[in-house]
Amino acid sequence: MSIQERVMVSMKNIFTSYVKNIKGFDCNIKLYLATVFVSNLGFGAFRAVFNLYILSMDMTPAFLGIVLSLTPFAAAIASIPIGFLAEKIGYKRSFLLVNFVIGGAYFMQIISPNQALIMIGAFLAGLAACGNFIIQLPFVSHYAKENKNQAYTLMSLVFMLGNSIGALIGGSIFNWVDLLFSNEALSYRVILAFFSLVIIAGSIPLFFMDEDKPTAHKKISLSPYLKGIDITTVKFAAVEIFIGFGLAFVALFLNVIFVYYFNSSLEMFGIMSAVLVIPVIFFLFTGPSIAEKITGLRVVLISRFVSIFLTLMVVLTQNVYIGSGAYILYRSLLGLAQSLWFAFAISLATKRSRMATAAWLEITFQIGLGIAALVGGRLIASESYLMLGILSSAATAMSFLLTYLFFGRKRAQPQTG
Repeated sequence: MSIQERVMVSMKNIFTSYVKNIKGFDCNIKLYLATVFVSNLGFGAFRAVFNLYILSMDMTPAFLGIVLSLTPFAAAIASIPIGFLAEKIGYKRSFLLVNFVIGGAYFMQIISPNQALIMIGAFLAGLAACGNFIIQLPFVSHYAKENKNQAYTLMSLVFMLGNSIGALIGGSIFNWVDLLFSNEALSYRVILAFFSLVIIAGSIPLFFMDEDKPTAHKKISLSPYLKGIDITTVKFAAVEIFIGFGLAFVALFLNVIFVYYFNSSLEMFGIMSAVLVIPVIFFLFTGPSIAEKITGLRVVLISRFVSIFLTLMVVLTQNVYIGSGAYILYRSLLGLAQSLWFAFAISLATKRSRMATAAWLEITFQIGLGIAALVGGRLIASESYLMLGILSSAATAMSFLLTYLFFGRKRAQPQTG
């Protein structure tokens, strides 16, 4: 059998295994996957269009940086309260609350050119958005049980698929919408208003989830979040802040980089977002199988090491194809690494501290995003695009180093006795 045939057989076996696992997933997991896909159609369109909408109204890149920072800073503030609330009211009610608030907050950001309203909407979106991640980790752990790796990986796949399709649609329809309105800012606003309603529509499958309100006498403590936080959670949180830094410097401003640095187009950005799905699917499908052979942590370490160079390559030249290729590979490896990283984090957390671990991962990740958004906005204003890649690469290197020091080195040592 040739190497090509072996690869095809291997991929077929992996795909068959995935389909089998998906069929065996709890109904609540399947319903949540539907919500993730639909909502991310909206998030993807916002990712493609929102920055350019702000700049089209002659608002400064520095103001854009402030707006982009408000959402992650609000998420960092709300992470512990959201985690505590989710334990109080259950997964279903928490997801519904989060989705409706996010959709409304996104609509608030684009319904008017008023800067104060835009900033309030961005802040409100962050207050709720952190809930998607924080609630998702223990939710999947609870319902997927022994299939956690496959479930987290599939969640990442559906997230990227919805996000990429949304970005493709948002980037592709702008010229058509602009033909109708002949006003750049208004055309962006119409597209964003529609997709904010799509985010809200993503809540529909959640209504069919099982009721899971905790029993009235169940004791829920803030101790795992604050005073009783364990050292393992602290280590994961420390790594996550640099992952946020590394991602934000290139990802938050990528559509601006495409239009103003690569001298390309919004449509090209949408196409790149769609192409991104192909390697993401490959890595996410093969990831758990690779992890079983060389351990998930080693996959995470390898992915983060390679990403040190990829983040720099995104802006190393003004060639849109080199930059796109580097970003596509970086985001593919990041999706693979993060799905395995989250499963690893939850596996080390006690049942009592799972929500707290998820909350602190979200807090530090969002702090990294927020600081990078503020700095990145000023770098964009001064057209220092190369510095975005340098800072992203440096942060990614720190995430690799800390992951190895905290977790990899111990596991690399030979067992004695």
